[in-house]
Parts: sequence; C-alpha cells; structure tokens
Amino acid sequence: MKHALATLVASTFLASCTMPVTHPDFTGLPTGVTPESFTCCADPERMPRWFADAAKAVSESLEPMFGADDASGLLAPHPKAAVRLAGQAQPLDLFVFSSKTQFSSRLLPGWFTHSAIYLGTEAQLRAAGWWFDPAIRPYHADIRAGRTVVQASSGSVNIDSLPHVMGKKDAAALLRPQVSPALKREVLARALTLVGRKFDYEYDGSNCDCIACSELVFRSFPELEFPVREIHGVASLLPDDIAAKAIRGDRLRLLDYVRADDSSWSAAGVTGAMSDVAAFWGPMPDTAQTKVVGSDVLGTCPTSG
Repeated sequence: MKHALATLVASTFLASCTMPVTHPDFTGLPTGVTPESFTCCADPERMPRWFADAAKAVSESLEPMFGADDASGLLAPHPKAAVRLAGQAQPLDLFVFSSKTQFSSRLLPGWFTHSAIYLGTEAQLRAAGWWFDPAIRPYHADIRAGRTVVQASSGSVNIDSLPHVMGKKDAAALLRPQVSPALKREVLARALTLVGRKFDYEYDGSNCDCIACSELVFRSFPELEFPVREIHGVASLLPDDIAAKAIRGDRLRLLDYVRADDSSWSAAGVTGAMSDVAAFWGPMPDTAQTKVVGSDVLGTCPTSG
C-alpha cells in the first residue's frame, strides 16, 4: 500500500513536469524545409537527468495505473483509420504511433513514442513464399486471428492486431523499408526471435535481455542504420528518428499518416507528420547535442537473450 501511494505521488509530480506536446517556441515549419532535409530530435536531453531517471524508476509500477487501456486513444472511435493503413501495409512494413493524450507517453521524448513491425496476413505471407518459414509456423494461429503486429509493450515483446494497437493511439504512420525480399525474410526471423522477451523499461538499446519498442525495430533492421542517440548515458532510438528517416526517404519511406482529435480523424500525409514532429521539438540546434551512432553498430540479438 505504501509503495502504491509513493508511486502515485511520484506520478503526480512527474505529470506536472512533462514536456508540452507543442514546443512554446514552435511557429510552424521553417521556411525552406523539405521532406528530404527534415531532421529532428537533436536535443533529447531537454528534460534533466533526474526526471528521466525518475520516470524510468516508476514506469513499470505506473503501467497498470496509467498505461493505455483498450480503446483509450483518439483513433479508437475511427476504425476506418486502421482499415486505411491495413489496406496498404505489406509484410515487414513499420508503424510509429503517437498517444500524447496518455500519461505514460508524455513521460517520453518525441511526438511518436511507440513503434512496431507488421508481419502481414496469411495471404500476403503465402504470396511472398514465407508462410511455411520455420520462424512463421509457430504464429499461424495468431496471424489467422488477425494478430499481425509485432511490438514491445505491456511487459514483453508480443503479437497483437493492428486495430487493437491503434485503438490506444492518437496518430499512426505507415513506413516502408527499402530492402530486398531476401533481407526481409531475415528480418522476419530476427523479429520473431525476440517475441516473449521482457520489456525494457530502461530503454537501453545495448541490452538484448530486455527489448523496448524501437529496439525491436533496429535489432530487426540493423542494415537501415537508424540513428541511435546517447540519452543520459543510455543508447536509445527515438520513434521520431524512425519517422524522420522515413520522411527523408532514407532507405525508408513514409506511405501514410493518420491522426485524430476529439471529433474526427484525417489522413495528414508527410507534411502533417513533419509538422507534428517539428512542433514537439521546436527550433532545432545546428548540431546534435548528444552522441549519435548507427544502429548497425549494435547489431542483432542472439537467439537467446
């Protein structure tokens, strides 16, 4: 009881210190910024280390109280948004999600705070020749039940349905890696090898024992060389950096972006995604404020953590 009370008090304090969804100095996309030149996230240590450490310390305890409930996101009343993205998704596409109406998301830096990998439907996997792949066979029942998204959330790396995931979110972008079919098959095996591993509440990308959502992405796709930033001494990939890479068309392409407010949803496209990400970060410093390395340096995870 005392622990729960202390956690609740800590969460109330942290809630008063979270970063605003829109940076107070943001006045719109800078003149001359194009998708090809778009960047973000240069100052991920804007919140002090004590805040980051405190948020990590209580995040696992807070999840049952403040984690996203089913149908708690702004997209929940708009199932057509999920239908729109599902209609375009192909095996091994990526998703990034925003849920800034959720307390747990407001503790994290960036507009997008969750990422996932799309496995594909049975028909798509059969067409690709992957349905009977040894990595896929154990998940036939899940896929036939509509669970086609691999994500790290709710305590572990798991497989869920796209409508269920999107029902907890306010916005979602569909991204397509520009890689060969042969490499995609390798990615499939890498991603499914991680299913069942514990969620990494430290967001430490150098540790394969536990996996955070964006680590699932870069461990599965090391060839894409995502920018992993050292944030308060921890190597992390921000979902906003995944989105920015796709906006630039850097071996990854943003296909669609949907978002909702209190009354409706819309397809906002590349420009909408640029604006929402830029609004969170505000004016960008000329150079990265923390060390950045390519995710290929960290490589893949061994079969057993």
